[in-house]
Amino acid sequence: MTAKSDRPGGARAAVRRAGRPFPARTRFIGLIVALAAAVLLAAGCTTVSSSSSGSTAASSATATQAAPTGSAAAGDIGITATTIRVAMIADVNSSLAPGLFQKSVNAMNAWAAIVNASGGLGGRKVVVDFCDAKLDPNSTTNCVIKACQSDFAMVGTSANALTDLSDIDGCKNAQGQAVGIPDLAAFAFLPQGCDPDTYTIGGLGPYCATAKGNPQTYALNVGDYRYYTSHFKNLNGIFVYSSEPPSLKLDFDPGFQVGENLGIKPDGQGFYPESAAAPQSALTPVVSVMKSAGATFAYGGGTPQNTIMLEREARLQGVNGVKVWASNSGIYDSSFIAQGGSTVNGTYASLNDLPFYTEYQDNPAEAGLIKQMGGIANVNNNALNSYMAALLFQDAVTKAVANGGTLNRTTLFAALKNEHSFDAKGVAVLRARPDPERPVAARVARQGRNLRLQ
Repeated sequence: MTAKSDRPGGARAAVRRAGRPFPARTRFIGLIVALAAAVLLAAGCTTVSSSSSGSTAASSATATQAAPTGSAAAGDIGITATTIRVAMIADVNSSLAPGLFQKSVNAMNAWAAIVNASGGLGGRKVVVDFCDAKLDPNSTTNCVIKACQSDFAMVGTSANALTDLSDIDGCKNAQGQAVGIPDLAAFAFLPQGCDPDTYTIGGLGPYCATAKGNPQTYALNVGDYRYYTSHFKNLNGIFVYSSEPPSLKLDFDPGFQVGENLGIKPDGQGFYPESAAAPQSALTPVVSVMKSAGATFAYGGGTPQNTIMLEREARLQGVNGVKVWASNSGIYDSSFIAQGGSTVNGTYASLNDLPFYTEYQDNPAEAGLIKQMGGIANVNNNALNSYMAALLFQDAVTKAVANGGTLNRTTLFAALKNEHSFDAKGVAVLRARPDPERPVAARVARQGRNLRLQ
């Protein structure tokens, strides 16, 4: 595959919506002003099942490493003289979306293998304890409780149904103090995204300090919508998002509203929730609205399969005037093309990291992950998000034990609070924090790129 820019220089501008500075409790490590790229997917990627496992090699590599020496002083749950255990909580075995975050689990195992091959972390071998949240609130809660009792931190968290935060915030350390368990999430929807013990690379979603306000002020990534409206005039259409869990509506609606504010006219009711378990026929009424209105834009914000079904239903009904088919970073996966075929060829994916199908060889950290996972076919963007969370954990641990410091949950929290512009070794594309005093029209981010896979 080669990458080609849509125009000389491959640049596009992105703006921020007006908001206030982030408060101390909002733990967004790298606040992204512009999405790194709106990537146009095309056929030609290697076929791979979303539930395929690439963790065997990584796990065996971890097991063969000798115990590191020179361990830093430590004392807390999940840490021994030779090991440091982290919990990887992810939705994998679910009838709604089978194998949803399997590659994310594999990426965490690959990260552990890389770290252990270099002597460990804080002088200790990293052990990843996977717990399947199964897209189920009860299973997710049980995983968090287990992590609190057995692991030093939660890393790479990919659990859509994580809505009960009491077991994160009330988690007790080895001394019986309710200091909480650090949650370094690959992504975090509400209410997890506003939890004081949760840290993410990108600041996505509503502005937490005013979550209960009316009107609410918030800051969002809008580079993708800015790109669509600047390259395609007079867009109108629909926005579809997942209805599981119900809290996802709070995350998607503000972003969709930005799209409307920037000029994408909504058709019908505009925003449509759809279950991940719904058949294609459930999308028939939505596509009928598109057909009647002559839609030129459609955003599929559910699972990759939902997006595939939306585009298939549109083709079935003869909707052929859509200029922009768009979705989230979850579709940046070769299996999306393998399953959707020519129907989904040309769908845009919004990313906040380097597009690994075209640029991973230019970044040693990204290249190292892909090599450890057995090749690019075994990676997707969800996996990359978990890997970036793991790199954040790695960086924070290193800083916590610097100059002879003791490693525990309290010192890890302190190190995370001092992370302000972490870029995951160049894998994440970060921008400057917003200036609340400047008007929206003047708030232009550094330029990103629009890449086309061929």
